[in-house]
Amino acid sequence: MSENPLVLSLARLPRALGSTRHEDVSWIVPDDLGTPSMAVAPGSVLDVSVDMTSIDDGVLVQLATSVDLEGECVRCLDGVRRHHEVTSSEVYCEPGAPALSAQGEDETESQDLFMIGERDTISIETQLRDAIVPLADPRPLCRPDCEGLCDVCGEKWAELPADHEHFVVDPRLASLASLLGDFPEPERS
Repeated sequence: MSENPLVLSLARLPRALGSTRHEDVSWIVPDDLGTPSMAVAPGSVLDVSVDMTSIDDGVLVQLATSVDLEGECVRCLDGVRRHHEVTSSEVYCEPGAPALSAQGEDETESQDLFMIGERDTISIETQLRDAIVPLADPRPLCRPDCEGLCDVCGEKWAELPADHEHFVVDPRLASLASLLGDFPEPERS
């Protein structure tokens, strides 16, 4: 048996059509489960429910789990966390199955199929990743109306007063502004 908890043995699954087996798997999440914008926290434990059903020329594998994807708001850089319930169903084919020979002419399609591996095992890691990674938001927001950060001082617009502004002197007039120095403008009558 492999030390990888996502490599499952089919030895205890009867090969009679419709036979089922259930397993609960715990997987310590690696550093790369997600995208640069959102990912599952590395080192967290992901509990996966796996149901396997014998079918013609293979096994139907159904996965169920829940994940929290974490990232940063693209506007204000606050943390963003999204909870997702994940389900996936895939068929793992026996080597030499008729489904494989029917697609033998199109090499790319046969490479996309899940296969039962050596010693009657399956690896569900690819199936699990394929179900989780598309859930990551490429541009996460803390809330839809997030105003972001002030482009001059870098403070959050939501925390700044309504009259917040920065007086920026046009560089072409900077030498004239230096002539004014710290003298207040005279009052006009």
